[in-house]
Amino acid sequence: MEKVLTVVVPAYNAEVFLENCLDSLCLPDLLDLLEVIVVDDGSTDRTGSLADGYQARFPRTVRVIHKENGGHGSGINCGIKAASGRYFKVVDADDWVEAEGLRNLVRFLERFCVGKKFSASRREPGADEERAGKGVCAGKKELGEPDIPDAVVSGFYWAFDDGSGREAQFRRKAEIREPFPGVVYGKVYLFDQVADRIYVKMHGLTIRTELLRKQGKRIDEKCFYVDLEYILYPVPFIKTIAFIRDFVYQYRIGRQGQSMDPARMLRLEADYDRVMGSLLKFYDQCAASGECSQEKCAYIARIIARAAAGKVKILLSAPYGKASRARLIAFERKLKKHYPAVYAANENRAVSLLRFSRYRLYPAAFGLLQIQNRRR
Repeated sequence: MEKVLTVVVPAYNAEVFLENCLDSLCLPDLLDLLEVIVVDDGSTDRTGSLADGYQARFPRTVRVIHKENGGHGSGINCGIKAASGRYFKVVDADDWVEAEGLRNLVRFLERFCVGKKFSASRREPGADEERAGKGVCAGKKELGEPDIPDAVVSGFYWAFDDGSGREAQFRRKAEIREPFPGVVYGKVYLFDQVADRIYVKMHGLTIRTELLRKQGKRIDEKCFYVDLEYILYPVPFIKTIAFIRDFVYQYRIGRQGQSMDPARMLRLEADYDRVMGSLLKFYDQCAASGECSQEKCAYIARIIARAAAGKVKILLSAPYGKASRARLIAFERKLKKHYPAVYAANENRAVSLLRFSRYRLYPAAFGLLQIQNRRR
């Protein structure tokens, strides 16, 4: 039976976190609506056996795939291939979801699964789906308004791991309070209408599984920093998008050894470069194909520009000196020459100041980053 939503959990040596993640997903009232695929990516701890235990307890909901280690992208690729749900979401094994937020997301998605008779309530749009002060209700469709969202965006929190193991008590911070000013929650928008006002991250994205297969590009494997590939590769095929008010995803941050730690980013610079290369090649293909709208090309350029700012951050984390400064300038000049649209799409103030100063502010930028890193 086709499910409303497939949640893929890529898991590598995640025994400390996996039970919390799966407990948050395996809600009794959603078991018939959800498919949870745990991709055990060659773990050497108890991750695989823990996942098997959940499959035994929830055989209609949880599936476990054991495979050789291939990295985060490999786990997502595997999940896309195996998924049976109408919609698709990734939840990393060290993160989790908020129960009521997940319920509201699944109920929202269920409305678009035509011809399916699921057990969850088919409800009238509630207060959370009504735009305060405007009386615009998600359930009241205007003439000519699109029917089905290709992508649905929910909020997510950064959950700061304090080492206590009590996730519910972690300090939390919203990544973005609202996707853009004036958003009507529950309304199905044309993507091109809002592309210049949004930035959809992996943690907030739920997408039609069919589109992930249709776009045909595999995410880089045995490589870190592939989140941007996952969120950008389907963009040319996304015609419609909707937003819900709920904060569903709880993104654990501050855990030792995370790939976004500045010192580790420097060690994994080759992986970052590999992903940057894949994204820039993808941008070239989109721009040259004529099948990708100007709005989508501009959106893709703007998101890749964020990745380019991350590369500048890596270069500022390298040992101070003329050689590091020269590498930074060389990267910027190459980007400006070969990808002027990506270069011009920068929204990072620190990068803009560096460029404005003709990189004379390199010593100050280096020093500021070191101070920030010590405060982490």
